[in-house]
Amino acid sequence: MKPTQDAGEPCLVLGYDRTDSSRRAARWAANELHPNGKLVIVHSCRPLHAPPSPLSSSQERERLGRAVIDELLLEGDGSLFDVDIATEVSDDDPVTALTEAARRHGARAIVVGCEQHSRLHKALGTVTSELLKTSPVPVTVVPFAGPAGTARTVAKPAGV
Repeated sequence: MKPTQDAGEPCLVLGYDRTDSSRRAARWAANELHPNGKLVIVHSCRPLHAPPSPLSSSQERERLGRAVIDELLLEGDGSLFDVDIATEVSDDDPVTALTEAARRHGARAIVVGCEQHSRLHKALGTVTSELLKTSPVPVTVVPFAGPAGTARTVAKPAGV
């Protein structure tokens, strides 16, 4: 599939799940974005290791996902106001949603926040650990704790 992003306008894909760490990742991504670049905000309506909720329809999940992203844009600190933004809500698991968005938009990286997880959650696999295995582009993880504006690129797949 040919990316839709022009080489002159770099794109970042942001995984957003309404956590404080994903809000911090949104601020970081907006500040790191190249001039004329685009930020694609992706919200997945289902957890990594589970099917979509049978208690809601795909249309209801879509509306909720849009509301979650709208909340970020309305209640944010202003760092997203001057950024070209595209939004996507997906019924796919977060890893699939983010990697497919990165491919479609020709992203130079995927940006996610970092949360603390239980041992069980770590054993099953986190979104970050799965992205590191499957992402077609580098993955930047923005820590929740630490100085503002810090992030680490923790993986760069071979050939990128």
